[in-house]
Amino acid sequence: AEAMPIGAFPRTLRGLAPVSVSSLERAPEVLAPRAPSARPVGVTAAGAATAAAGAGAVVGAALALRRSKRRSLPHRPGSSRIAGVTACRALHLSIAESANQDMEAAVAEVAQKAAAMVASGPPSFAVLCVPPRWASSLATMAQQLRQSLPAGAPLVGIQSAGAETLRLAFAPGPPAVPFFANKEELSQAGGGLAKSASASVPGVPDGNHAAFLLFADPMVPGSLTRNLLEALDGRYPQAVKAGIVVLPAKSAEGEAEADLDDWEPPKDGSRQLRPRDRSDGHGWIRGDAVVDTTDGTRVLGEHSAEFSRRPFGVKRYCPGIGGKGAMIMDMVEKARYKGDALGQAAEKGLMLGMVVKSVNGTDVRSWDFEDIMDLLGDEGIADPDSKSAASWGEAGKGVTRQPVPQAELPIKMELVQLSAAGGSGLAPLCLDGTPRRDGVLGLALQGPAKCALDVAGCAPFGPLLQVKQSGLLPTGGFAVHSVEVSGKELPAAGALKMAAKAAGLASMKGICVGVQRPVTGAPLSEGSSLASQWALFPLLNVTKEGGLVLRCKGLAAEGLGADDSLKSVLLFRPVDDEDLGRLASLGGLADASLAFGTRPEALSGGPPGFFAVAGAAVLGPAMAGGGKLAGTCLHRQATALVALE
Repeated sequence: AEAMPIGAFPRTLRGLAPVSVSSLERAPEVLAPRAPSARPVGVTAAGAATAAAGAGAVVGAALALRRSKRRSLPHRPGSSRIAGVTACRALHLSIAESANQDMEAAVAEVAQKAAAMVASGPPSFAVLCVPPRWASSLATMAQQLRQSLPAGAPLVGIQSAGAETLRLAFAPGPPAVPFFANKEELSQAGGGLAKSASASVPGVPDGNHAAFLLFADPMVPGSLTRNLLEALDGRYPQAVKAGIVVLPAKSAEGEAEADLDDWEPPKDGSRQLRPRDRSDGHGWIRGDAVVDTTDGTRVLGEHSAEFSRRPFGVKRYCPGIGGKGAMIMDMVEKARYKGDALGQAAEKGLMLGMVVKSVNGTDVRSWDFEDIMDLLGDEGIADPDSKSAASWGEAGKGVTRQPVPQAELPIKMELVQLSAAGGSGLAPLCLDGTPRRDGVLGLALQGPAKCALDVAGCAPFGPLLQVKQSGLLPTGGFAVHSVEVSGKELPAAGALKMAAKAAGLASMKGICVGVQRPVTGAPLSEGSSLASQWALFPLLNVTKEGGLVLRCKGLAAEGLGADDSLKSVLLFRPVDDEDLGRLASLGGLADASLAFGTRPEALSGGPPGFFAVAGAAVLGPAMAGGGKLAGTCLHRQATALVALE
């Protein structure tokens, strides 16, 4: 099978197709037989080993990136025609990799390889995956490697689970549009936007976006992440959304936590450091990098620019720790027309994450943020009529401070790029070297995508169980208390024990309980994937009464309906079968080059250009049958393939 094109054995692949809900009810004894695994074309166990990235949660999961012409291509040797879908030859990612155990040497090696790759053509975007032991230095490494990439190609940084090497992957194509939606914007996304095809999605730039890659902070509640997914589904119904919830950031072993990691501006109204306290849009918001602007030991580079008119084109500055200094957090990426004042910052080489060092020769790194804003007079996009921080916002009322006179034009600014070691360098996400947390980082792509996603690493066993009692526990969590078996009500743990014995299981380790997803719209067809039917939750514990405690915050919190609406569950056991071949058949994606999944071992091995990212949960669409994609949601036990066309 490894040497044979997928198209040569479609019957084998059809044999791996998941069973539907209806078939489970008709014949519980034929649930998910163990079938030999199949791999996509070119994927062999002896292929180039790939370190699975981010044991966090996978959003949209196993991504297989490829490009093809938009018109239908005739069948040719080397391509596969599966279930009526023409699968074009994938374009492998370009990957710069280093196995050097010294971090600085590894970064230098990857940077050298990256520079050579970029010479052949600018990438659409790049993804940096670092081993867990270097996670605390993620932003620092990203800042250094950012210099190897051309302007306009965003660089996303995450850590990779089980990885021993440093990897930087490039995707070809037109530049992707990066964005970051913080918690406040994620909350706003749930305000009636889920079914709107016209309303803008908070935190996401409007445009003719054809696909989205998403990277979510694991500390963000799943309900907020789902808000974004539902809003994107409503605004861009034809666009595939896929990605990963990354691992939480941790300090290296023996490394002390920095106090500034938890710093945020005071809320007592004594300072004007947040946008809500001001009318110019500048200020700190949750998720921003927190740096010590006065630390001269972490300067990576310096830059100078002169401005002859206002505004400069910086959308938002934010303060450093203690409300000192000013760092660029958002800016206009390019001029809209010749002579556009808002395009000055981009044209003069300013970049996100740069800290204002001096203004007209005066060092301002230790100045209060409000004073620097007065001095610059660089009005934010929100309210260009505001001139002084002395009277901004409700929180500033009653606070007496003397405004700093605005500097006269032209203004010469000196800026520095700081490494992010310590503090917010522990953020789980990084965009162009700037740490990001408490939100979802995304890439809006201009080319369309295909996605195949399904349950991974487990298979159903036993009959479909009708739930008699279930609900939230007083101590937190969700439990299935009792189920119906042969017309009798039994404790759920007893039913599990009976099913496990009948299936020949020697251990309860790795058992998951599947909760049926609500069906919105047309019923699922026979070819629907298990992931489109079931939300899987690991078994956490057993109550004294024999109830099964799930690693679940409740049906409502998981977007699965009311907490008292659970009607049936299905048990899943761990299996070792790899799912990439079945997924390739399910979505017509043969020859994947990027994969996201929850099981690193199922993603290892692949041809040159194969890039795998493993996490704790997958966010993405599932197959609803007939090649149709279901709504985008979160999957805790899944693997997915995505092909960019």
